[in-house]
Amino acid sequence: MTTTQYSDNQGGDTHMMTATYSPDDNKLRLYSVSRLDNETYARVKAAGFIWAPKQGLFVAPMWTPDREDLLIELAGEIDDEDRSLVDRAEERAERFEGYQENRAKDAERAQKSVAAIADNIPLGQPILIGHHSERHARRDATRIENGMRKAVDMWETSQYWKSRAAGAIHHAKYKELPAVRARRIKRIETDQRKTQRTKDEAENFLKLWSAEGVTHEQALAVANDSSFHLPRKDGDRPDWQYTPTAYDALTGSSPTLYAPRTLEEVLEAAKTLYPGIIARCDRWLTHYANRLEYETAMLAEAGGLVSDRQKFEIGGQILRRGKWFIITKVNAGSVSVIGHFAGTIPFDEIKEYKPPQAGDTEKVKAATKLPPLCNYPGEGFTHMTKAEMKADRWRMYSDSPKTGVIKATDTHGAHRVQQTRGKDVWSSVPVYVTDAPRKDPPAKATPPALPEREGTAPTIRPHQPPAPTVYDAMKDSLKAGVQTVSAPQLFPTPPAIVAQMVEKADLQPGQRRLEPEAGTGHLIEAMADVPGEIVAVEINAALVTQLRRRWDDGSVDIRLGDFLTCNGELGTFDRILMNPPFGSADDVKHILHARHFLKPGGKLIALCANGPRQQEQLKPIAETWEILPAGSFQEAGTNVRVALLTIRG
Repeated sequence: MTTTQYSDNQGGDTHMMTATYSPDDNKLRLYSVSRLDNETYARVKAAGFIWAPKQGLFVAPMWTPDREDLLIELAGEIDDEDRSLVDRAEERAERFEGYQENRAKDAERAQKSVAAIADNIPLGQPILIGHHSERHARRDATRIENGMRKAVDMWETSQYWKSRAAGAIHHAKYKELPAVRARRIKRIETDQRKTQRTKDEAENFLKLWSAEGVTHEQALAVANDSSFHLPRKDGDRPDWQYTPTAYDALTGSSPTLYAPRTLEEVLEAAKTLYPGIIARCDRWLTHYANRLEYETAMLAEAGGLVSDRQKFEIGGQILRRGKWFIITKVNAGSVSVIGHFAGTIPFDEIKEYKPPQAGDTEKVKAATKLPPLCNYPGEGFTHMTKAEMKADRWRMYSDSPKTGVIKATDTHGAHRVQQTRGKDVWSSVPVYVTDAPRKDPPAKATPPALPEREGTAPTIRPHQPPAPTVYDAMKDSLKAGVQTVSAPQLFPTPPAIVAQMVEKADLQPGQRRLEPEAGTGHLIEAMADVPGEIVAVEINAALVTQLRRRWDDGSVDIRLGDFLTCNGELGTFDRILMNPPFGSADDVKHILHARHFLKPGGKLIALCANGPRQQEQLKPIAETWEILPAGSFQEAGTNVRVALLTIRG
């Protein structure tokens, strides 16, 4: 690659520049080791170049003569790009993967931050209205929601860049497919033909305008076909943005807009314009020829199309989009087929070809042969003469079907009849030509069978959705929003006391357990660590909904109701862990009621207020009575002195 020093005419600043062209994507690129001055940058931008910051270069979407001239002026010459389309796609994919990893790390950090706030708050736990924790819970809920939203956004962004990375490689490899390259060759050939027609037209007009002794009448006749615009001249209306055409100048049809032009001025303008058009077309034609040479060579290197290696025959089978079709006719650039649909398929869409077996060609020809044309007075037929048929205006239209097919029945085989328009525009009726020889329908015959197609029942892979992630759960929680519950008497059990109660319970696998006042589920969560049946009762419907959402697998039987009204329907239990309400000595009522559900030898571990009524009614029946330190329930919003007791069944 050659590096050229470029100095602007005004400031004298020097830029080290190189330029390349890539036939893979037909793009021009400009590299500069320093920042462009304002004038050069404006010229580069006006030419259609775009700055690619990650690549450190200017790139144009396609080659043009003007862009090529600009790069030659700035860089001295244009070299071949040393990186292929796939190489660039891999670099782009690597950048996208970096973006994806960074966003995934951001999502993970945000998720961990949310988890740190919500360590003591189960996902989706409602705010307890009227509880001392309401203000703190609302603040934490806002922080959690913001953190969850950030985590989800970062995760979705990471997935976007992940798909972009995969798409970059896929697109580059897609453009190298033989079928895609063949279609690109067709487009280049089409552009080449259009440019050649433009050049031929310009050469013809240049010859006419350059002829000796062109008169005003002759020039006017030529200008009527080649209506080019003349350059601006003093005397043209300054506020009028257009310039006169050759025809306007020769006729003088707009004297208020344009200054007069002589025949010599028109001829000189034509002799100046058309050589430039011809030269520009030559550059385009040279460019198209080079691209065709490159694309053809790359197509041949990739093995070409199936049509380049195989000679298609009637009765053969082709593979297109995972399905096989039988060839009924070979056209120029396509084949007519029957199978999953009847129609034509271009050569460049054919992935595989299987030649016909013995007798397949004859079977296809017999099956696709048009049924015979008949003429007879059938039921519902319109009677017409040859002259009336010839004068039928409906049949004069080329797109009107002249004949129709009558399907085979039990009495006759399939055949064709003449037809004309019915009572409305969209219907047609069969015709019996009265002065034409009569030909009756053929006898019923067994229709010829087609060859068996390959892959007539393609396998359809069932769609498998991706496994849900923690971010999906966050999205669902954000959709649900913050839940509120009125629970002024709720004092969740602190984690340290929960651990102490579980230790005293001595939980064993297979035991049946009860939590009579489930609340926010702290005790349930601790009991669930040891396998066994768990039943929980909660009077607050909103809390029950939240608890059922947490244990939606059915591992915990969560019931809505007042525990004091529960009787034998709950059964008996090996272990009962409870934190009952303390107001109005409700703890005494709940604990005494819970004794009825203990199995012989079972154990009840409960919290209660360390008051006189509790000591009078509960302490005598307790196996152990431990007064907890002051402030044990301070984080739950109360400083009441609490006792931890154990009762045997």
